[in-house]
Amino acid sequence: MQAIHEHLLMGAHSLYLKQVVGKYSSLLNTDDKRIQRPATNSFSDKELDEPEPKPISAGFGSWSGVAGFPEIDIRTVSNQVFFNGTAAVFIDEIKLPDFSSIQLTSFFEYGDSRWQNSYSYESKFFNRTETNGISEKGTDVQIDDLQKSLAEKEREIAIEKSLEKIRVRTNTMRKSIELLDVINIISEQLAQLGFIFDNVTFGINSQDEGFRFWMAAAGQATPLYIHVPYKNNPAPNRVIEAQKNGVKSFTDFLSSEENREWVQHLIDHSELVHYPEKVKHYILSSPGYVRATFILDKINLYVGNYKGVHYSENDIKVFERFARVFDQSYTRFLDLKHAEEQASEAKVEASLERVRAAAMAMHKSDDMTTAVAVVFEELDKLQLGLIRCGIGIIDAETKSVEVYTTTRSESGIAVHVTGNESMSIHPLLLGAFHAFTRHEDFEYELTAEDLHDYYDATAQTNFRLPDSALNLSESPEAGQYYFMAAFQAGGLYAFSESKFTEASKVVLKRFAGVFTLTYSRFIDLQKAEAQAREAQIEAALERVRSRTLAMQRSGELPDTAAVLFRQLINLGIAPNRLYIGIITDETGHMEFWITDEDGSKVSTMFAGEATKNASLMKIFEGWRRQKCQVIDMRGDELTEYFHYLGEELHVSFKDIVSHTRRIHYLAYFSKGFIGLASPEEQPDSTLKLLERFAYVFNLTFTRFNDLKVAEAHAIQAAEDLIKLQTEKKRAEDALIELRATQKQLIQSEKMASLGELTAGIAHEIQNPLNFVNNFSEVNKEMLAELKEEIDRGDLETARLIAEDLIANEEKINHHGKRADAIVKGMLEHSRSGASEKQLTDINALTDEYTRLCYHGLRAKNKSFNCQIKTEYDDSIGMIEIIPKDIGRVILNIVSNAFHAVSEKKREALEQYEPIVTVETKKTEGGVRISIKDNGAGINERNIDKIFQPFFTTKPTGQGTGLGLSLSYDIIKAHGGEVKVDNRPGEGVEFAIFIPFQT
Repeated sequence: MQAIHEHLLMGAHSLYLKQVVGKYSSLLNTDDKRIQRPATNSFSDKELDEPEPKPISAGFGSWSGVAGFPEIDIRTVSNQVFFNGTAAVFIDEIKLPDFSSIQLTSFFEYGDSRWQNSYSYESKFFNRTETNGISEKGTDVQIDDLQKSLAEKEREIAIEKSLEKIRVRTNTMRKSIELLDVINIISEQLAQLGFIFDNVTFGINSQDEGFRFWMAAAGQATPLYIHVPYKNNPAPNRVIEAQKNGVKSFTDFLSSEENREWVQHLIDHSELVHYPEKVKHYILSSPGYVRATFILDKINLYVGNYKGVHYSENDIKVFERFARVFDQSYTRFLDLKHAEEQASEAKVEASLERVRAAAMAMHKSDDMTTAVAVVFEELDKLQLGLIRCGIGIIDAETKSVEVYTTTRSESGIAVHVTGNESMSIHPLLLGAFHAFTRHEDFEYELTAEDLHDYYDATAQTNFRLPDSALNLSESPEAGQYYFMAAFQAGGLYAFSESKFTEASKVVLKRFAGVFTLTYSRFIDLQKAEAQAREAQIEAALERVRSRTLAMQRSGELPDTAAVLFRQLINLGIAPNRLYIGIITDETGHMEFWITDEDGSKVSTMFAGEATKNASLMKIFEGWRRQKCQVIDMRGDELTEYFHYLGEELHVSFKDIVSHTRRIHYLAYFSKGFIGLASPEEQPDSTLKLLERFAYVFNLTFTRFNDLKVAEAHAIQAAEDLIKLQTEKKRAEDALIELRATQKQLIQSEKMASLGELTAGIAHEIQNPLNFVNNFSEVNKEMLAELKEEIDRGDLETARLIAEDLIANEEKINHHGKRADAIVKGMLEHSRSGASEKQLTDINALTDEYTRLCYHGLRAKNKSFNCQIKTEYDDSIGMIEIIPKDIGRVILNIVSNAFHAVSEKKREALEQYEPIVTVETKKTEGGVRISIKDNGAGINERNIDKIFQPFFTTKPTGQGTGLGLSLSYDIIKAHGGEVKVDNRPGEGVEFAIFIPFQT
């Protein structure tokens, strides 16, 4: 009985399948691509060109009976349609009474302007089986099994339905970017199937390149692309290990700490940083991350959750089915991407070829701007999102760049801008310059104030962009991106409002490489033009030289000036006026030869005074400096200039009122200048051209002067003779007066020196003599008192007076000896120096007198102590000197050093240690003796007096002031010199140089 029913069922279903497919086909094959409502059934009129696949309900109602089986009542329980514009899936569930439910799936594709049924299939399952002799319990168990089987079938159908949606979307992919839609559909279908997951990730990992993957998650409109560097963490390490070992799938669990470390790495190095803080907190603070991993041929699938829920074996199997389906999707993605890359490469190569063609079409250097425009147009066609682009030709010496830029106006018209700007005015340009010197590409991001600073800086140069090309936004987040692809002479640069992709950079670098051809062509054209221009200029200069040599008299100067003017005009100078000026004297008197206002005719000569007009004074000052200049006259200055030339010099002007600006370009020669006056700015080459003509005209003027001299030679010779005689007489009188003055000056200097010496001697001797005289008078009075006290018999008072007398006598003796020392010092200072030089060991001599001085001071003052450091050069050997004199020099200077450190020790803190350093060193041509102390140094105001006789800084009575003076004379007598290195507060060093003689 069951077999009969099954036979009837399958026959009925087969007819039903044909009938339904035919019905769907008639519904789909319409011109307007809409599902039409059947006449006898209720069906959705939802449009087929729905942008996203979406299930829609559609019931066919009752299909009562099928041809050949009128007794079977077939009812459609439910109907669903999935549609995305080019494909449709119809799924019917059909209930056949008492036997089974049947699912019918029909797949349609749109092609050749009509819908076609690709394939259909059906599945069936039984609700109840009628069998004789089966117990009620057995029937219940069988019903449970059937219900379980039904649930499994329904689950399988749902899974297969989800996979079919993925296949449909894969087959309808037309662009590689649509892979993101497939990823989203997988995430949605897994969610609809009830799987617990937080993200579905598809990626390729390579430890060398880092990790690249797409991650889809609930609530995320578009899968997030992530590319992060490798990090030593179980998340990537386990995948790498599985790939090495050939493992195709595995599940694992990342602990809370492992997950937090990996997620933080993603946040730090990817767009994950922009996730809401709530989401980041959720994934960072999760108890762990459960992950199912499937390693496919070309890509890996990861399904994971942050709830710590582990997946069953059935879950893993389903995930694996999704992975295999996505593997096919990724294969289609790679095919599409490869096709897109080929198409893009063909498009880029075609653009590059057009750039090459533009380069070869250049016939003059001015065509460079057109060639740059072609670059912009071709890059614009490639849709790289550029605001503008251009070429910069960099001058490494001046750190400047010649810019050729193409941008667009507000109306979309291409605008070409050229100019020159310094590369030091903004960090962007400075960075580009340094990258160029290293032959490297360069990129820079302009944001906020930095963006405005850049455009403010460039606005001050002669490279001025139109306001419409600035694209400045008031938003603080707004910015622009800059990229420069370097080539041999500069760089191809571009600006964009979005960051340049690596693909965009590659394209720009390829265009930069091709532009090298354009630049080479440009340089060749420039050289050819420069050579032709140089030949023209040289020919014009030669005509001026020829006319100069043809001059026979000085009155021909205006004719030569006219030739010069004509040559300048023939070379393309388009002035308002040309003029030549001669400076006749140093007071500013000038003579002019001026053309008329169109530069075609030379007027008569005009004479003016620089002091009477500010503009002429500028011209005159420029001549004094012999420096070319440009004078831009406007406003009051221009009015006063016109007034002076017109009213006082009677130079004619047409329509003066219309002139609001007059620019003068001036090149100078030895006796004057060549000028050009124009209402408009002239090229930079104009001033250089005037300089060359000024140099040639200097020869003309020299010739003019020679002719003038020849014409007036006799008169000038007579005048010169009279002047010569007058000057000779004046020189002889001056010589006689000079000799008399010299004699008086020498006598005055002798008397002044004698007076100074006498005054010094008198002052120095007067002090001890005053003490002797004073104490003598006091002693006389005290002797009288002593006599009176003896007469009174007061012996005690007499004894005290006697003791005072003795003390006074000691003082008299002391000051007498001091006077004697002064006299002896004077005698030593003035002695003739008749001693003979002899070979002496300078090291031994220096050491002997240093020790002698030290022990002498120690004998007088037991508390004195000082560290002596010596360093003697043994290579000196024996030198020829007067030992006694040099010893006295060393003694004097060392004594001063000991005195300086002793004074500082007395005044300084306990930690101060007196040090005197004595060194000898053989130098080129002599011997250097250095005596250095770490005392207080010499007061700067006394440094120029230390070698003067009787000058001393020691307290009264402790020095004669003759030691350094005597030492200076001794060293000079040996042909040497004494230098002082004074460091106030730190010490002083005396360096003695004695010529070396063996």
